[in-house]
Amino acid sequence: MAFSDASYNWYSGPSDYSDVPTDDSRKCQVEGCYRKHSYGRLRGGRKIYSKYCSDHTCLKPYPEDEGYWCPHPKEKGERYCNNHLKCGEAGCDKLGEFTGGREYIPWFCFDHRCNAPNCRSRVTNRQQQRCEAHFLKCTVPDCSRPCHLHRDGRLDLVCAVHYGTFRCTWEGCTRRTGSNMHFCPSHKCVVPECTAGRDPSAAGSDTCRKHNNNNTCHVRGCTHPRDNDINNNTRGGSSSEFCVGHTCATPNCRDQARFFGNGSHCARHACAVTTCPRPRLSADPANNNNSAHHGDRCVAHARARERRAVSLSGSGGGMDSSLGGVLDYEGLRSRFELSGEREAERERKRLSDDLEALKRRERERERLREEEEERERERVDRLRRDMDAWRRYAGSGRDRW
Repeated sequence: MAFSDASYNWYSGPSDYSDVPTDDSRKCQVEGCYRKHSYGRLRGGRKIYSKYCSDHTCLKPYPEDEGYWCPHPKEKGERYCNNHLKCGEAGCDKLGEFTGGREYIPWFCFDHRCNAPNCRSRVTNRQQQRCEAHFLKCTVPDCSRPCHLHRDGRLDLVCAVHYGTFRCTWEGCTRRTGSNMHFCPSHKCVVPECTAGRDPSAAGSDTCRKHNNNNTCHVRGCTHPRDNDINNNTRGGSSSEFCVGHTCATPNCRDQARFFGNGSHCARHACAVTTCPRPRLSADPANNNNSAHHGDRCVAHARARERRAVSLSGSGGGMDSSLGGVLDYEGLRSRFELSGEREAERERKRLSDDLEALKRRERERERLREEEEERERERVDRLRRDMDAWRRYAGSGRDRW
């Protein structure tokens, strides 16, 4: 009967120690072990015994006509014997660990295991060191050859036959691209998503005509065209080294904007709040009268600063009407000094209260200590009286005898 036709229980639980002689077949055959041998049940309830106890029986099952149990003992704590923990490649003696589930899965060492992530299958292609499921083939349609292996161990997208057919189309270049691109890495545009060749009209250029620095934004990684519209009155009538999104929105300024997007401003004209893209008051000449104290902030953050200052100064008494709503900083400073004196007075009172509380706790501990000493003296006196009474009683008893 094949193994697939058999059903069994793994073990009947830990067997107890046996007192049978050493040569008894019911005892584990491992030298020095005196436990009873274990068994498994086939379909129908028939038992098949192992030569070893549950600690030394290998869990790799065999067909029933071959004895069902593995003839080799295992180490205590292992799941399989060394024969079944050995690499599954014929002739390899390396031992490993069983990491599968209940079903036995052969283990393969590093030299005979697929190098694909999380794959433990046997290698079927020695060149790629991969199994059949992860074997990489040429990406050219209708080609089943393996991918070309470079000297540095890198696998190409195409096989060795098609690898030689893809040559760089740059004039005078004999390099191979290794793919279906038209240019080798030395003549391809450095922009990752671009497959065009470099601009031959610009000496030393590493980009194509479309992505040339003379035509694209100078911000690293940005491929948008530069803002070269000299007739754009909102931009001040001059060209910029940056695209529209990366150019400051302040008139006559062509510096790089702090954030990308229309309406953003450069560090010189943006609000002093680092996360705010709006222009500061001093950037607009029309706001000169309103930017005396908060010109480095936008309208919203300047108003917020004013409201906060008013709330600190009370009911508006710290405002100087002659300055059109600008704070009287001398009056505000005096208020802060007065507030500091009040805070210092509160701190002194708090420290005084804390000191008084410490003194009260110290007096309470002293009182408890005295009470404990008094109780201890009473216990000693009571014990002394009891001992004296016991001695008197013992002496009177000896006199009677």
